[in-house]
Amino acid sequence: MNAAARPAWFDGLLAGVDRAFAMTGTTTRGWPDPHAGGRPLDEEYSRVSDPGRYRILAARVGAWIQALTDAGLAETRAVPARPWIAPPRPPSDWESVRCITPIRPGGLTLLVADTIVAGAPFGLDLAIAWGPDRPVFLAAVPPCGCDACDRGSADLLRTLDGWVLTVARGGVVHVRSARSSTTRTLDGWQSTGGPNLSFVDEATAIPAGVERWAGTPWS
Repeated sequence: MNAAARPAWFDGLLAGVDRAFAMTGTTTRGWPDPHAGGRPLDEEYSRVSDPGRYRILAARVGAWIQALTDAGLAETRAVPARPWIAPPRPPSDWESVRCITPIRPGGLTLLVADTIVAGAPFGLDLAIAWGPDRPVFLAAVPPCGCDACDRGSADLLRTLDGWVLTVARGGVVHVRSARSSTTRTLDGWQSTGGPNLSFVDEATAIPAGVERWAGTPWS
């Protein structure tokens, strides 16, 4: 199935995020792709030389919250850490959790958890929910923080932006059963345990044992 079209209102929203990031990101510096044109070294796969670099993600989340608030699209509040469906780590590994809820009725809520690795702030875990109910893990940013997987800050911020826009666009974002799951990305789909694309169309009825997270556009 083809990915949903990119809405025209994305451009204005991203411009607002970039303006806000000029302020929220003043104390976090970007960095180039250290592997542009080359391959990682073997020792880089077991090394995280600068976990503090990932604080740039928290600055970008702050910019998103500011832009969404200014546009009247969502409100944000801190919420207690509680279990999600299929999270990569326990709630005890989250320093804080924020709930970004669209103002427009029917949209999916985005949960942003600031993760802790080896006792220090690291990256983000993202989840979606119907309001406060049934939060399900969406993605970890970065999915792996080792030096070998580092593709530079620009790639990292594009990934985060893509997940926020995916949820804000609306439609089916995640489908799962006991054996498989399918998650929509900004430009396509990703699956585990085998594709489950027959249920990503909202017009298709889902059988018992399958859950589908879908919402209306935030704008």
